[in-house]
Formats: sequence, structure tokens, C-alpha cells
Amino acid sequence: MFAASLGTQFQGVDGSTDDKPICMPSQVSEAAFELFLSVCYNKPDVLKIPNNAVIQLLELSDMYLCKDAHVYAVHHLQRQRYSLELTQLISPALKYNIKDFFPHAFERLISARISDMSNEERHAVGSVVWNMMFNVKERLDVHRRIIACEAPLMVHAGTCKKQKRCEEDWKQLWWNGMGRLLLDGRNPQPYREAIERFEKLDIGEINLDCWRTVLYTVKAHSAFDHERKLIARTADNLAKCLIVKPSFEDFGSPVD
Repeated sequence: MFAASLGTQFQGVDGSTDDKPICMPSQVSEAAFELFLSVCYNKPDVLKIPNNAVIQLLELSDMYLCKDAHVYAVHHLQRQRYSLELTQLISPALKYNIKDFFPHAFERLISARISDMSNEERHAVGSVVWNMMFNVKERLDVHRRIIACEAPLMVHAGTCKKQKRCEEDWKQLWWNGMGRLLLDGRNPQPYREAIERFEKLDIGEINLDCWRTVLYTVKAHSAFDHERKLIARTADNLAKCLIVKPSFEDFGSPVD
């Protein structure tokens, strides 16, 4: 590796002699550097690699423009994304231009409790992502209140003999059931859990055929999908604006 620099304009390569040691940044540990060498020359033992060392591996891949180390670190973090802290995903994604797990990280940020996040975590997320998170949360909150207050249209079956009573009971059930589940001040339910609880409620004098039809509409998630689509679309737009695919130049080519 060092012999390749002989006869070129690259002189005094780090690590080529005892007088030219490889200087590591303070944030990179010895374990991370060993992992870097292992990725470059061998297959590392995945079971023994701590996540913080893998994140530091990204720093080394950036320093030495090493594509193999970058790809390895990204794949490892992608596999471990559910066990990592939120900022361990967003911060590296923005710093090292990683789109792979950014949508997952942004979705977790949307569902996170703001009061539980420290100032350091907020700083790591960055002002652009942080401000967009509040924008999305506000829009989702408005949408949730609309769903809670407006019952889906009831289409009465031919067997329904008391349509007025059936309609009244349906609207009452929706507000007292779905409305309470979605807007509960102490424990608001996610849409999936709210639907599961809602369909177990006493339906009163709602015609059974009408109930089956309208419940099918509710469980189709046509209104509830707005949240998932908005988060995914926003994450994708943020990634396009903030993340640029890294370029790894080939230093193995001849130097003029």
C-alpha cells in the first residue's frame, strides 16, 4: 500500500515510517480503527462490533475515502436501526450522506416525545430537520382531530329498517369511541390500535349489515394512510435536499 506512493507526488504518507504515524481524530477509538483495518483486509466478526465503533467507522471511511468501509458501516447500521438511539441514526445520516435509514429515523423523530429529548439530541438532529418535524407534527395533529370529529359516511344496507336511528348511533359511537381513542389526553392511541379497540365496542342499534360495511371502510385505512404518506414524502424530500451521495475517488489510478 505504501509502496504505491513511491515515485508519485504523494510524499510522507501517514503510516509509511515510524516518523510518519497515522494520526486519528480524537472521536475515533482504537477499536474503530481496528475495525477499519479488518473491513479493508478481512471479514470482521459482526457479533463483537459495538454500534459506536461502526459509527466511528464512517468517520474513517470519510477520511480515507474508503467505499468498502462506508458500505459496511451503512449495512450494519441499517440492520441495527431499531436498537439504535434516534440521534445515532439521524446525525450520521446527515453528516456522512446516508439515505438508507434516514426515512426510518425521521419517522421515529415524528413519534418521539419532544420533552424527552435533550439539547444535545436536538442539536444533533439539526435545525432544518427539527423545524420540519414540528411542521409535520402540526399537520398530523390537525388531520387527527378531523378524523376524530368526522365519522365516515354511513351507507345503509337494504336490511336497515331504522336508518335515522342507525345513523345517529353510528355518529355517537364514532365520537365516543374513535374520537376518544385518538384524542385521549393521557394516552392517545395510534390508528392501528384505535381501530382494533373500536371494532370491539358495543354498536347499540346500528344495523349489523351497515356496521360491517362501514367498518370495512374504516379498516381500509383510506384516511389513516395520510400520516404514513406525509411522513414518507417529507423524509424523501429532506433526503433529496440534505443528503448527497458520497463520491469515492479511485486513488489507484496513475498520477500525472
